[in-house]
Amino acid sequence: MKREEVGKVRLLLSFFVVAVLVVAMDATLMPILGRYYFQASIASVLIYDFGVTLMAGWVGMFFARRVSSPVWWRSNYDLPVLRQKTRVLVLLCLLVVVCNTVLNFVYYVAYHDQALQVSPWLILLTPEIALALSLRAALNEQVVFRLFLFPLILLIVKCLTKSQKASLVIAGLASAFLVGLIHPGFVQAFLIGLALVYIYHMRGLLPAMITHFFADAVPLVLISLML
Repeated sequence: MKREEVGKVRLLLSFFVVAVLVVAMDATLMPILGRYYFQASIASVLIYDFGVTLMAGWVGMFFARRVSSPVWWRSNYDLPVLRQKTRVLVLLCLLVVVCNTVLNFVYYVAYHDQALQVSPWLILLTPEIALALSLRAALNEQVVFRLFLFPLILLIVKCLTKSQKASLVIAGLASAFLVGLIHPGFVQAFLIGLALVYIYHMRGLLPAMITHFFADAVPLVLISLML
C-alpha cells in the first residue's frame, strides 16, 4: 500500500475514533441530551450522533482537500505567513478561552436564576459532566462546522465568485452564523465561531478542538464547583 493510501486510511480511522468518543460522551450525558433529542431512545441518539460525526468527518476531508483547507494539522511550516502568525494564533486561542470563561462565569454569577432558566441542565453539572460536555462539543462541533460546513460553503462560493478572499470571508461568516444559531448567546457564539474558523483554517482541526475544549471546560467546571 502506498504512503498516500496509508495516510487516507489513517484519516478515515481517525474520524471513526472521533465518532466513537462522541458516542462515549453521549452515553455519559444522556440525562442532559435526552431533553434536546425530544426524549428519543438512547440507541437512536447514539446511532444518530455517531453517523453524523463520522460522515461529516469523511465528507469534510474531501471538501477540505478541494479548497486546500487542512484536516488535522497544516504541516507546511516553512511558509513565512504561517511562521509570522503562530504567535498571533496562540494569543487568539488564549483569548478565546479567557473571554468565554469570563463571560460565562460572570453571567452565571450575576444572573443565576436566568441562566438556569435558559440552560436548566446546569443543575446537573458536576466536574466530570462538565468535562464530558466540553469534549463532546469540541469534537462534534469542530468536525461538523469547521471541517465539513466551512470547506463546503467555501467551495460553493468559490465556484460562484471565483474569488478566494471573498469565499473565505463568506464561508467563515456563514459557518460562525450557524454556530451562533444553535447556542443561547448568539453574539458570543458567533464571535468565538469566527475565531475558531480562523484557527482551523490557519493550523487545522486539532488546535481548534483543543481551544474549544478549554473554552467550554474551564467555565463549566468552575460553575459546577459552585453548585
